[in-house]
Amino acid sequence: MYLYDGSLHVATLDPVPVNREGTEVHIEHFTPTTVVTQRKLEISKLALVEMVYFVAENFTSVQAISLALSRQVEGYGDGMRLAGARSAFLQSLGASHIVIAPKPNAEHMGHFVVSGLWEYNPANLEALASVLRHERETYYGRRAANTEEARRPGLGAWVRRFIPGAAPRTGGDER
Repeated sequence: MYLYDGSLHVATLDPVPVNREGTEVHIEHFTPTTVVTQRKLEISKLALVEMVYFVAENFTSVQAISLALSRQVEGYGDGMRLAGARSAFLQSLGASHIVIAPKPNAEHMGHFVVSGLWEYNPANLEALASVLRHERETYYGRRAANTEEARRPGLGAWVRRFIPGAAPRTGGDER
C-alpha cells in the first residue's frame, strides 16, 4: 500500500497481510519515504488513520483491521508514556482489545508494542472519520504554518535593505 499527499509519496506499507477469507487485514509498520524523514514531517498518526479508513471504505469484505504499533519514536524517552499515548489513540479510532506488551528485542528495552482490533461497525466508522478529520486538520495546519514560516523574509533580507549597495536577493543565481 502506497500513501500519497497529493503527488508526494510519503509512505509505504508492505506487506499488508490479509487472512484467508479476506475479512481481516493487519496493519503494522509503514516506512516513511526519504522526503518525509528529511523534512521531518510528522505523518505517523495521519498515515495510520488514512490507511485504516482507506481499507474500511474500499474493501467491503474486510470486517476487522488488526493494528500493531511498535516503531521507536524519537522524543519519547519514556516507553510507557508512548505506549499510553498509542493506546489512547487506538481507542479514539474505535479499536478494542488493546494490548500493551514489552518489545522482546534487547536493543529496544523499555519500548512496547501496542496492538488492537478495529472492527467495522457504524460507531467505529464514525469515530474513525472524526479522528481522520482532526488529523488532517492538524497535519495540513502544521504544514501551512511551516510554509508561512518559510515565506517570511529572514534577518538577512531586512539587514540588506539598510546596507547601502547591497543588492536584494531574488532567489535566483546571483553570481
